[in-house]
Amino acid sequence: MPLPTIRLHEAAREISRIVQGFGSIIHEERMSERELAAYLDACVDEGINTCDLAAVYSGGAAESVFGGALTLRPGLRERLTVITKYGIEGEGAGYHCYDTSREAIVRSAERSLRRMGTDHIDVLLMHRPDMLMDADEVAEALLSLRKAGKALCFGVSNFLPHQVELLASRLPFPLAVNEVPYNLFDMDMQENGTLDLCQRLRIAPLFYSPLGGGRLFAPANARDRHLLETLREVARQHGDAPVEQIAIAWVLRHPARGAAILGGGRAEWMRRAAAGARIALTRDQWFRLWTASKGYEIP
Repeated sequence: MPLPTIRLHEAAREISRIVQGFGSIIHEERMSERELAAYLDACVDEGINTCDLAAVYSGGAAESVFGGALTLRPGLRERLTVITKYGIEGEGAGYHCYDTSREAIVRSAERSLRRMGTDHIDVLLMHRPDMLMDADEVAEALLSLRKAGKALCFGVSNFLPHQVELLASRLPFPLAVNEVPYNLFDMDMQENGTLDLCQRLRIAPLFYSPLGGGRLFAPANARDRHLLETLREVARQHGDAPVEQIAIAWVLRHPARGAAILGGGRAEWMRRAAAGARIALTRDQWFRLWTASKGYEIP
């Protein structure tokens, strides 16, 4: 069964419902350009055609190594949808500085293009809400990049509903993505209206940390252990599937129709986890897991 896909507003192609994340892959796996090229081949063969990067990941090294891998595989770039982010300009002593001025956005996008050795970014996201964001100025930058063909569609990351609505109000085209945390341990985006707004505006949510940042494999308390046991019970109903597949199937069951971002750089792990996108949980199974996560019966 092929890996399912979703189509973004304004996107040139569909994206896979499993996305390869680069938040830690270069730093933790220490992959060379050649190793990453082979890994990307394996991802594409599995149907994972989307990569999620950011200008700030590994101090820019993630984009650079990714670009080097693309040069080793002529034709691979055309098979991939590339997402990257702007807005976090640097790190200070215990704080981050955000810059979403027009000049900073254009500068960041052009720097990302050079690092990755590509002439366009498929999806460009604001990495985090900037409390000093001038929505008109951001819109000017995005329109400039769009007109120049340097970015094809746009979105945000970690935005709450009111922040999405502010930026969207200044744009003549729809936002395509909101990248947010969502998993069985963290349902804030489900409860604060973010996923409702995604569904209303047909913005695709990209879910990072769909496995709870590893908490799935190291339960912290009695409620976590009960959730893990419930996951195992549901997994048995799906042919003894690995629990991570059930956890991924749970987040992808949300009607906002998002995609799950997975880290790591091992092809076998990615193939195993990605199979969760092919599992269709019943409503009963979804609500059973939701209740187990809450730790109490919900009327």
